Amino acid sequence: MHKNTRTLLTASIAAIVLVAGSFTWYHWHHQRAEAQAVAATAKAYTQAFAKRQYPTMAKQIDTGQLKGTGWHYTKKQLIARNQAVFDRVGASRIKISKLTTTPSAHNTYQLRFTATMKTKVGQLKALHYQAKIVKRNDTWRVRWTPALLFPQMAGKDTVQLTTTKAVRGQIYDRNGQLLAKNGTVLQAGLIPGKLGTGSTRTQNLQKIATAFNVKVSSLETLLNQAWVTADTFVPVKVVTAAPELTGVNYQTVGSRTYPLGAAAAQLIGYVGEATAAYLKKSPTLTAGSDVGKAGLEQTEDTKLRGVDGGAITIGHGDQTTTLLKTNPKNGQDLHLTIDAAKQQKAYTQLGNQAGTVVTMDPKTGALLTLASAPSYDPNKFVNGINQSDYDAYAKDQALPFVSRFTQRYAPGSTFKMLTAGIALANQTITANTTKTISGLKWQKDASWGSYQVTRTVNASSENMTAALVNSDNIWFAQAALQMGQAAYLKGLQPFFKATADLPLAMKPAQISNSGKLDRETLLADTAYGQGQLLLSPIEQAAMYSAIANGGTMQQPTLVQETTGKRISVLPAAAANTVKTALTHVVSDSAGTAHGLALAGHTIAAKTGTAELKKQQDTNGKTNGFLVAMDADHNTYLTVTLIENTGSDSVVTAMKPYLASLY
Repeated sequence: MHKNTRTLLTASIAAIVLVAGSFTWYHWHHQRAEAQAVAATAKAYTQAFAKRQYPTMAKQIDTGQLKGTGWHYTKKQLIARNQAVFDRVGASRIKISKLTTTPSAHNTYQLRFTATMKTKVGQLKALHYQAKIVKRNDTWRVRWTPALLFPQMAGKDTVQLTTTKAVRGQIYDRNGQLLAKNGTVLQAGLIPGKLGTGSTRTQNLQKIATAFNVKVSSLETLLNQAWVTADTFVPVKVVTAAPELTGVNYQTVGSRTYPLGAAAAQLIGYVGEATAAYLKKSPTLTAGSDVGKAGLEQTEDTKLRGVDGGAITIGHGDQTTTLLKTNPKNGQDLHLTIDAAKQQKAYTQLGNQAGTVVTMDPKTGALLTLASAPSYDPNKFVNGINQSDYDAYAKDQALPFVSRFTQRYAPGSTFKMLTAGIALANQTITANTTKTISGLKWQKDASWGSYQVTRTVNASSENMTAALVNSDNIWFAQAALQMGQAAYLKGLQPFFKATADLPLAMKPAQISNSGKLDRETLLADTAYGQGQLLLSPIEQAAMYSAIANGGTMQQPTLVQETTGKRISVLPAAAANTVKTALTHVVSDSAGTAHGLALAGHTIAAKTGTAELKKQQDTNGKTNGFLVAMDADHNTYLTVTLIENTGSDSVVTAMKPYLASLY
């Protein structure tokens, strides 16, 4: 072959190879770009699906082909359909795995992915989805079908959710008496078609409103609900009697009941039907679910409520496919340390005065009573309280919904027992230390300006016991000043660092706003329970248990089988010396708690009257306190607060209660 011919042939072959290579590279690059675009569409779709962001998901769908055998949607309807189905089953925590896209035909890919999700009736596992991804106007879009709701669905198939309610755990006292009970109540309801018309209807509604103590306007609101028909039973309220009234019928319904009623309302609380806000917050709830709305019913709701069972089914006309079926897990019972009989007695003795009675076994920390008054009837709330009853509670300036046993107060003179214990412990005083004081007012020096410490008994010479018997503010103010801020704070801090592990919302106790006692007047005031001290009655009981227990502070418990921390905060000798002195507050005729004296029993006690006023020598509200403990066998320690009164009234009110503790 001629040399020029060979050269030309070689060049031609090279050109052919170059063109072929360019075509192969272009085809590979095109396929790669196409695959990446398809994968991006698949990822965007499944991410939106997992997050339940259906408008975003719809942007990845071929909205020009939203129809098939037995179904046809607009884009808006598609979004609503997804929202409705997954709302119905309570879909949450959707996780996507095994996402793949593979070519299946010209401009068509096969999308596959697996999804798991949590529902109202349990975990749905391994749902294997598949669909086509097609090219639509130079973009890749998912060809949607009902199988992308659930793989088992087609056409006009429907999704149904049925629930089997878990039995709510009950709440018991220490002796097995029910405090929150699953029972039945009698419910009154209207039958609209039997009320009559015109003036007859008006008269019947008025009679019903009077009989049930509700407003006619409230009855009309119930009757105007969208679901009401002529033969519908329209619930009005829970009743104890069933008077015969035209247009009224009665039925027995399951209901949570509270045997102690108002006597334990703030502690136990109540349940009610889950509102839209509850349903949104907890996807496992369904319409009609009961949830705790106050007290322990609320704080322990998850344990008490348990987990509903049920089934998710797909309806194919007369046939069904079960996606998931679970059995309910009943709630756990709650066994409290509370003694129902003591709780009722304590509440009764408060006599609807604003106050609280906290009773504790100081040896174990078991809380025996947590009574608060005034109160409310939790039974009225379970099936929907009527507006007039609710308004009466809500407008009550005595605040019946407040749990006074968790609220913080200045403890007044009851706190002197701790000041005495600390002063004995650091040897600022002895049991025999005597102070000579003149008059009912005292100040350290002129640097205090017009501020003075006052007392009610003009005793010229007192030792520690006499100062406790007379509740002498000046004596304890002087002891604290002699001790000094550093020593007093060092003694107080162990009492305030410890906290109880209780299922109750409660702010921590405070020594002062800053935690310091950096002014002499604040140091003096704190020594006798005023200043900026704030303690809840529960915290007081815990702190004062150190006097009952020979220097060991016992943290309280409310749930049986739990253990409260025990902390040594005072030397036994100091605590026992104070406890002995407190018995004189009851046994001595001049003692502020002498009215508690019970034949055959030795009671250690301390009263207190905390003043709530902005300026000295002016009138203001006072809170009366009483701390009492069994000095013979250490079986109880009780802290009582009654607002807007003095300690004398508290002693009078609580003597029958203390007598019942023996």
